[in-house]
Amino acid sequence: MDKVEFKKAFDIGYEEMTFVANNDETFIRIKNSYSVPSSKVSSTIVHINGKLFEENRYWIFFTELVEIASDVSTDVQIELDKFEVDIKDFEEEEFIQHLIDEITDKLEEHQVHTVLKEMEVL
Repeated sequence: MDKVEFKKAFDIGYEEMTFVANNDETFIRIKNSYSVPSSKVSSTIVHINGKLFEENRYWIFFTELVEIASDVSTDVQIELDKFEVDIKDFEEEEFIQHLIDEITDKLEEHQVHTVLKEMEVL
């Protein structure tokens, strides 16, 4: 498979992805774009929906999620770090883990912030 064929296949399966976290109460929509010349995927958080949480820590080991906003539905433009793709050995799990890590980091830095626990892709 060459880069152009990979892009076509990538766009079908990964152009838009939805992640869910916090016991199915926070939804995050991502748009991905594969660049043929660079073999990198650019990803952007485009929408956040549901409840936002912060984490309260008790002692050393105990934490709880506290709801800070409900019924949030907001369009955003939060760029994530690019992901380099080897088209001969594309690792879907590695790509999804990269997105989960990036979403978690970038949302902590953004004005629409939330703690994300047990995130998965739908």
